[in-house]
Amino acid sequence: MDLIFLVLTIVGIVVAIIFGFLQVVVPFVKGEVKFSKKYPFVRSVESSDDWLRVGGKKRRKIQKSVVVLPLKNLGKADDDYFAAGMAEEITNRLAAVSGLRIISRTSADQYLNTNKTIVQIGEELGVEYALEGTVRRARMQEGSDRVRVTSQLIRVDDDTHLWADTYDRVLDDIFNIQSEIAQQVVTQLGTKILEPERVAIAKKTTESMEAYHAYLQARYHATRPHFSLDNWQRVIDCSERAVELDPTFVLAYTELVKAHSRFYFFWYDHTEERRAMAERAVKRATELSPDSPQVHLATGLYHLWVHRDTQNALEEITRAEKSLPNNASVFEAKAAIFEVQGRWDEVIEAYRKAFTLSPREASLPVAIGYSMWLSRNYQGAIEACEKSIELAPDDAWPYLTKAFIHWSWNGNNQEAKAALASIRTNHNWNPWMWYWAEMFDDRYQEAIERLHTMAGEWIRLKICARPNVLLSAHAHELMNEPEKARQEYGLAKAMLEEEVKQHPDDPRYHASLGIACAALGLKGKAIEEGKQATELLPVASDAFYGLPYVVDLAHIYTILGEYDGAVEWLGYLLSIPSWISVSFIQMDPRWDRLRDHLGFKKLLEKFSKAN
Repeated sequence: MDLIFLVLTIVGIVVAIIFGFLQVVVPFVKGEVKFSKKYPFVRSVESSDDWLRVGGKKRRKIQKSVVVLPLKNLGKADDDYFAAGMAEEITNRLAAVSGLRIISRTSADQYLNTNKTIVQIGEELGVEYALEGTVRRARMQEGSDRVRVTSQLIRVDDDTHLWADTYDRVLDDIFNIQSEIAQQVVTQLGTKILEPERVAIAKKTTESMEAYHAYLQARYHATRPHFSLDNWQRVIDCSERAVELDPTFVLAYTELVKAHSRFYFFWYDHTEERRAMAERAVKRATELSPDSPQVHLATGLYHLWVHRDTQNALEEITRAEKSLPNNASVFEAKAAIFEVQGRWDEVIEAYRKAFTLSPREASLPVAIGYSMWLSRNYQGAIEACEKSIELAPDDAWPYLTKAFIHWSWNGNNQEAKAALASIRTNHNWNPWMWYWAEMFDDRYQEAIERLHTMAGEWIRLKICARPNVLLSAHAHELMNEPEKARQEYGLAKAMLEEEVKQHPDDPRYHASLGIACAALGLKGKAIEEGKQATELLPVASDAFYGLPYVVDLAHIYTILGEYDGAVEWLGYLLSIPSWISVSFIQMDPRWDRLRDHLGFKKLLEKFSKAN
């Protein structure tokens, strides 16, 4: 009887395990799993990593999905911007149709001059139809310039041409050409179109062709694959030219709003003058077209980037989404708002939606990875970065993020260094990252030498601003060279005091000044500056960019011997989404003075068990 009972018990356990496996794994593989309460950041679409794979044979094709491929410029090289702008304008008109899924320009642009077949492109993007064509602009000595556009709609599965036409007209008719092509795509696909969508497809953006060309040039620079200040300054210059030629050109004003707001938010020019420029542009755009979805989108980014006003930003972006259901930029903007609010599950979901509309845009998987990293889903974060690397192996951000993840996950500095080795040496984050990579290996002289590889006396990033001597002083201190360290801390303090005078609302300089003062024994001043940094940009106001100043404040308390205060702030960072982890703390020399502190030991023990 006991034997029978034992056998039945074992069989019951096996059945339960199998049944439980089927309950969990089958819907996971079939893509039926949603966010769980226990692991809110893990979600599968079709298999463990298919949330990143929009194209590919595993993915069920979505009907009525279209990519507008880059139009080949058959004219002069100077007209590349014009051909690129034509494709984007057609894309934008189609994106207004709610019954279609339109791939973003960013992903489509990667197929410029490609040797891949239409079938391969469709497979990679997960689309059923592709629109391709050519553009030739003819400059006439007399009369109006002319443009010749060829266009053809192809079903990608079997490379069947469904429709083709040629438009040979005066350049002034360019808006009609764009709208007619978009309307033909809608008609050929049998897609129902609402009246507001029909109006959006046919809308003419400006009466001035010269202003339109300036606007297309602005968009050309705004969509370059790698961000640079020069490109964004060109966006402003071209947009200013456009509104000078046509003071009613709404879309050109939206470019000005976004460019000025971006300069302000990312600390490239955090001045009242720049803020006023953004405000004037958003005011003018709203006056001209208060119901425009592009105005709502730009206004939302203005509220976010200039005022960190997430409530009004989200309201504006939500209005934009109603008329731009296929615009990846809308979902990227929503993700940016959720990032500031610290709503990380919604950040990831918004980026996922953007990725379905722009499946070749490498910045989107790494943005998901960034969010997973902060949420301490390290395996998922690494997988996201690998997807970005697959899409853009020369881009720096996936490698930078991988290095951060390895530091937080398991303190694996060798894996982090391997990632950093893939980044071009002139990248502005390179000296900062390599400095810390060497510091984590107790290679203090090598850390100082890394600083000498860069031009200038400062490292100015979005998360911090440090004079090089502040960083080298820390290394000299750890090398038991107190006189050299004190000398450099003094130089750093003088440099930072000057910056604080010029930029009193910039938390980066206050935090760095607090560190220098703490190292020089100026306790009151150090704590004052550290706290001011956290007050200028608290975590409550920005769940990501507020984090560095809490780290710096904990460092200041550590230097001053105020260990209870340091432990309290480190405990706070360990209790919220952040890059601070037990592994990160254990390898970071900033916390060496805390190693024997009982409260510090208990803190690490507590969160080691929790993790």
